[in-house]
Amino acid sequence: MEILIIEDEENAASQLSGMLLEYYPAVSFAPVIDNITDAKAYLSSKPDIDLIFLDINLSDGISFEIFKDVKIDIPVIFTTAYDQYAVQAFELNSIDYLLKPIRKEKLISALEKFSRLSNRQPNLANAMAIEKIAALLQSKMSYKQNFLIPFNNRLVPLNVNDISWFELCNGLVKAVTSNHTTHILEEKSLDELAELLDPKMFYRANRQYLISRKAIKDVHYYFNGRLQVNIVPEPEEKVVVSKVKAVQFKNWLKI
Repeated sequence: MEILIIEDEENAASQLSGMLLEYYPAVSFAPVIDNITDAKAYLSSKPDIDLIFLDINLSDGISFEIFKDVKIDIPVIFTTAYDQYAVQAFELNSIDYLLKPIRKEKLISALEKFSRLSNRQPNLANAMAIEKIAALLQSKMSYKQNFLIPFNNRLVPLNVNDISWFELCNGLVKAVTSNHTTHILEEKSLDELAELLDPKMFYRANRQYLISRKAIKDVHYYFNGRLQVNIVPEPEEKVVVSKVKAVQFKNWLKI
C-alpha cells in the first residue's frame, strides 16, 4: 500500500507517518509534499498511490486549488483544524477527515472507513466530496481577523494586520505588533494559529516563528542553504528558514 502525505509541517507529517506504520506495518510512503505547486506537478504524473492524506491549509494556499487543475481519482483523507461546515460535507460523502491534533483512534476509524469504501465506489464519492467541500470553503471560510486581548478589566480587539509575528516562547504563544508590543494569546500552538490565519499573509518560518508578510524587510542567504528573514520590528532571535523550506518560502514571497 502506497500513501502520499501532503503536509507543510514536518513534525505533523512525521507523526502521521509514524501512526500509519503502527496500523499498516508494510505501508510505503511517497515523498512528503509540502506545497500546492509540487502537489499539482506530482499528481499530474498519475502516480501509483492508494491513499492521500491532505492538509487543507498549506503554506501557499488552500489545498483545494490542487483539484482545480488536476483530476484526482485517489481517495483522500483530509487533515484540518476547521470543523463544522467542512466536517458535515466529509460525513455526507463518506470521505473522512482528521481534526488536528490527530488522535490515534480517529486515524484508525478513518483507515477502516477507507478499507470499506475501497471495495465500493471511492472515486465517485471522492469527487463528490471535493466538489461540495470546495464550494463550502469558497463561500463560507473566512480567516481570523481579530484577537481579543485582556486589558485591565476589559477585552480589546487586536487586528491581525497590526501583528508582525507570532512567537512560541516557554510554552506560550505571543503576538508582537508593529510597534513592538507583546500580547499573550489563548491559542496553545503555532500550528493552531497557522490554520486560522490567511496563508498568503502569514508564513510558518520555523517552530518558533509565524511571520507576517507585511513585516518582512528583506531576506539574506544564511549558512548551509538556509535563509535569514529580517522583519520589523526586529525580534530578539534570528528568524531562520531551513534549507528544506527555503524554496517554498521564496515561492510564497512571490504570491
